[in-house]
Amino acid sequence: MYVISLNELEKGDILLTAENSATSKIVRKSTGSSFSHAILYVGSGTYIHSDANGVHSGNMQRLLFDTSENVTILRVACSPDALRKACMFARLKIGTKYSIRDAINSKLKTTTKERKNRQFCSRLVVQAYENAGIKLVENTSFCTPQEILESRLVQKASVNIRKATIEDVAIFQSKNPLNKQSSIINGILRKVRAITKEDIQTLEQVTHHLMNNPKDDRAISNVYKKSGYLTMWKYDIEENPWRYDGKQFLEIPLSKIELIQLATSERNNAIDRLILYKHNFDQYFYINEIHRLEYSQMHFKLYHQLLKNTFDNLDAANHVLKNI
Repeated sequence: MYVISLNELEKGDILLTAENSATSKIVRKSTGSSFSHAILYVGSGTYIHSDANGVHSGNMQRLLFDTSENVTILRVACSPDALRKACMFARLKIGTKYSIRDAINSKLKTTTKERKNRQFCSRLVVQAYENAGIKLVENTSFCTPQEILESRLVQKASVNIRKATIEDVAIFQSKNPLNKQSSIINGILRKVRAITKEDIQTLEQVTHHLMNNPKDDRAISNVYKKSGYLTMWKYDIEENPWRYDGKQFLEIPLSKIELIQLATSERNNAIDRLILYKHNFDQYFYINEIHRLEYSQMHFKLYHQLLKNTFDNLDAANHVLKNI
């Protein structure tokens, strides 16, 4: 098994991957490609992609490959602002259903009619960059991983793909909290669609619906309160308290070099999250000021808590870097 060296990845990197499954082999054969799937790395150890379960996020440490040839990393030369916009687009699509029909048509090219409000892997990646003003392929509605690979706007990145250690495999096999997160989000969206009778596919669309239809505020707010979404942040604090306490962080049994690397990674990831959470915090503050929804008030409080947690994480990392 092989893994990607996380510290060598950059935000906005595109991962083209393959598996030894029958489905992957069929896709590769039909497209004349070595790859069957496309993934967008959005930083902080997180990637976003669209598979049969819809658009959702994943942890790079849980992404293992049978051979080093089963993955290649592509990099787009663009501004930090463009990368931020591309990654934000992908984040906002979390929850969107997968379109098998459009994925097949990306290979067959039998129609140009896109099924709106649906995604598949390569479409998600190229539309994320298109949202940032960068058109990687000619047809951003129907494209394949191979077309991304052949784009004149991407270059292969020199990123180390190394053999997985026992520790890597242990992480891969351990309980994945992101599966619970995806289940909660998908559950919320199913119930919201039942309430609104609309094709709402993302949490962002829930917000837009409520600004225009405040009559659904109580019902949708109750869905959120019962789902566990508003308290998901507690899981990491309970499982990894060292991330929020400098003293515990310093006591982790690692070498000095490893501890510095971990603290640096935690600091950089915290800074990235602060930007994202501050954007959402401000958004819900203004929505609440204008619309006075229970929904916006709950989210304002949620992002206030997430900002606090992230500042604690940043302080803990800085404590290690100052005292090691």
